Amino acid sequence: MTMTPTVSVLGLGIMGSAMAHRVAGAGLPTTVWNRSAARAEAFRGVAAVANTPDSAVAGADIVLTMLFDAEAVRTVMAAALPAMRPGAIWLQCSTIGVEAAREFAGLAAAAGVRFVDAPVLGTKAPAQAGTLTSLVAASDAALAEVQPVLAATSAKVVRAGAEAPAASGLKLAMNAWIATITAGIAQSLAIATRLGLDPELVLEALQGGAADSPYAHLKGGAMLAGSFDPQFELVGLLKDVRLARAAVPELPQELLAALDALYGAAADGGAAHEDIAAVWRAFQG
Repeated sequence: MTMTPTVSVLGLGIMGSAMAHRVAGAGLPTTVWNRSAARAEAFRGVAAVANTPDSAVAGADIVLTMLFDAEAVRTVMAAALPAMRPGAIWLQCSTIGVEAAREFAGLAAAAGVRFVDAPVLGTKAPAQAGTLTSLVAASDAALAEVQPVLAATSAKVVRAGAEAPAASGLKLAMNAWIATITAGIAQSLAIATRLGLDPELVLEALQGGAADSPYAHLKGGAMLAGSFDPQFELVGLLKDVRLARAAVPELPQELLAALDALYGAAADGGAAHEDIAAVWRAFQG
């Protein structure tokens, strides 16, 4: 691989778009593709715009996928993977779960392509600022080669292991915590409200204590303001909770099942494409 790798980004949703801007802004030659062409057109003048996944990846050193779920990745890479050059790296950043990560690593190996399992922690604002946390499972050589992309998009890299699906497993563990703390602050605010208290007192009481969390204030404040502009779409976190349930069926399921029910109720109530803070709605019935 050259010192300055050429990068193709497949998927320009909230996260993929922000990451593509960071990669291109770091001076890495970048090509983008998106199923909805209008999102890709916005990159003209910033990156090369491809009309198809296979044309997007032709000749690229690194192909970064950031798509909604495993099925979306599977569909796009069915076209793109055969067009990747031998020895190129597939940097898979979507949250797809452990089974799909294992599956895709196998497909990459069969195609003569190296697979880097690399989901990220963070939402819209960190993606735009290049301060995501990248969870990575890769060989030493592959990790070194994707470093320019990681440096452009992330403030922190946590190496989960040498191969997939270690990073995807860590991502499920982390998103289970995010789901828990977001639903937890919603519940506490709702309890205070039902007891006739100002729910702002919950956040005040948390401040500076051992149980405090910046995330609780971030999402709790959004709940109280009724501000649900999507930083992380609720339907995406619901998907991840369900992936976690499927990945660890031997664990007690009570908490994951409750999270599944709460986020599912909020999604069914119209909050699917709002921010995850909109789980607040599940406590308003």
